[in-house]
Amino acid sequence: MESPLSLFPPEAPAPIHGKIYVGTCSWAEKSFVKSDFYPRGVRSAADRLRYYATRFPTVEIDASYFALLPPSYSRRWAEDTPPGFVMHAKAFGLFTGHAISVSRLPPGFSELLPARLRGAAEVRLRDVPEEFVNAAWDRFREFLSPLGAAGRLGYVLFQLPPGARYSPEALEEMRGWTRELAGHRVAVEFRHRDWARHPDVFEFLARHGLAYVMVDLPDLPWLMPLAEEVTSDWAVIRLHGRNREGWARAGATTDERYDYAYSDEELRGWAGVAARASGRAARVFRHVQQPRARPHGPQRAGAAGAPAIARHRPLRPRPGTSRSAGGARRGCGGQAFLRRAA
Repeated sequence: MESPLSLFPPEAPAPIHGKIYVGTCSWAEKSFVKSDFYPRGVRSAADRLRYYATRFPTVEIDASYFALLPPSYSRRWAEDTPPGFVMHAKAFGLFTGHAISVSRLPPGFSELLPARLRGAAEVRLRDVPEEFVNAAWDRFREFLSPLGAAGRLGYVLFQLPPGARYSPEALEEMRGWTRELAGHRVAVEFRHRDWARHPDVFEFLARHGLAYVMVDLPDLPWLMPLAEEVTSDWAVIRLHGRNREGWARAGATTDERYDYAYSDEELRGWAGVAARASGRAARVFRHVQQPRARPHGPQRAGAAGAPAIARHRPLRPRPGTSRSAGGARRGCGGQAFLRRAA
């Protein structure tokens, strides 16, 4: 019997207008796998990625946030995807101040920890010695290398913790990321609303060639609102849903927070954001978190905005804009336009 992947295309699906890439934040998240997105005959991890790449031109690698993955993984993913497909890697959680699991460290890494921490469940950046951090960066760059060599690597996403606020120390950390990943594209996502009170951060990102992530989150007092800004020649949009109850409840699971289905009207609002960004950036990437398993959930959440985007013509830069050091066209004064998309 013919394999469901026998029609695997020689190239990834084309981006909208040649520059707007629509995809999801993972191809292997458990609710995504349980949904009806994948045909019944597509069961292995490799076949899922191959099939996904026939439907979307881009995806984010979520697993690289949780563990230092070996380069054999990224090498296989590069082989399993067609030319033109773009994979973006989440930065290892240690680098952004998140707690990481000691049990998931690569062999030999725990020996680099102080003796008192080797039996700990989790460690953070402030806990570990410089030798450990340097080894982690080396391993992470090794993981990225096959994707870069194959032309598959997009941006590396640094997602700050929800409690991380604006500070000079945080900006210095970002400078460090650019040094560690010289030659790679870096995107930065803020979760705390305090960043919206410091519009100078967008000028900082542009000066250092960092892509700001326009993020959709529930309208809660402590969460980042939409700041419609482009600070690099790539624009990045990530949609996390608007489940106020899930995000407001202490101890809510990831599934509970992201249990949300975008309406057509909401997706049309974000189509407009993507179209406007496409007039100021060479490429626009819009990724959506997978909703919990429901009929046609991934297809609809990932691609329902595509027709609306296609109806928008990319806008020309606003009068009075200039190109920043990072290559982005920005409004006068770099002012952030804080509002919610439809």
